[in-house]
Amino acid sequence: MKKTLLAFLVSILFSLPALSANVTAVKGGKVMVDLQGAEVQAGDEFFLINPATGKKSAIIRMKQVKGGRAIADVLQGRGAVGATLQAKAATTKTAKASKPKSSAPNEALAKASTPDEEAAAFDKARDMSYLRTLKNSYGVFGQFGMDSMKPTIKENPAINPTEQPQLKGTGLGAGGFYEWVLTRNITVNTSGVLEQFNVTGKTDRNVGCKGSTNCSANITYLSGYALAKYYFTTTEIRSWAGVGGGFLIAMSKSATALDENQIATNQVLTLAAGGDYQLNRKNYIPFSVEYVYFPPSDTVTASAIVFKVGYAWQ
Repeated sequence: MKKTLLAFLVSILFSLPALSANVTAVKGGKVMVDLQGAEVQAGDEFFLINPATGKKSAIIRMKQVKGGRAIADVLQGRGAVGATLQAKAATTKTAKASKPKSSAPNEALAKASTPDEEAAAFDKARDMSYLRTLKNSYGVFGQFGMDSMKPTIKENPAINPTEQPQLKGTGLGAGGFYEWVLTRNITVNTSGVLEQFNVTGKTDRNVGCKGSTNCSANITYLSGYALAKYYFTTTEIRSWAGVGGGFLIAMSKSATALDENQIATNQVLTLAAGGDYQLNRKNYIPFSVEYVYFPPSDTVTASAIVFKVGYAWQ
């Protein structure tokens, strides 16, 4: 008799009836549940029952409960709209799960009165404050450059040997960009910028810098760049590395280390690394450091390290 009674109780325990609560939305690994008056708590686990077949389709765990609605994580299987809930036995441990740290998503869910408002509350609970995919974007930026140049000075080589003084300086710039998304991780960034290249220095013996030992080159370029970028992450801070090139047109120039008549245009190669700090789903702050390489000539070699930061829309 006792064995029969025990078997009966066990069969009841593992054949708990389905609740009238049902799934109203599914997004990613979460489901939204209309509790229909059922009493549940954060941490409780349930089976999802397919209403068409009556079979279990998933296991869920309640994450947030408020105002007759709840958001739950899908632990196993797949959630489906219209699925009903059946209490899952042996949930003692999960019933003791801690409550959510913030009640803001719960309050938003409780106040939702339309499907769109429910979806917005659901997205907020899933932390949709930033984009997890790349989108075409545009923005503006400022830059600071650490410039370097070695001109080749040949002032009467029969008397004075050829020199290559090390000239250094800094320059500023500002511009704008547009970025196209090619694949899930690859983009092409095109930009236009008005930028400075400023260097100064001294020769040891020669007076080849237009009769002086003080050498300088101050050039303002109107430049266009294209940079292919590969994104390693698409989290709140998206990190990337890239390679590209640019075409520089001299708008103004003043130089003693170079023949000004030969300063017109330049082509450069760039290596870059940086990131995008997403403020929200529509705006972000791009930042980068770039190495700009000027192909050498018979009269000069030059390079620059450029730091950029800006503001962008996507």
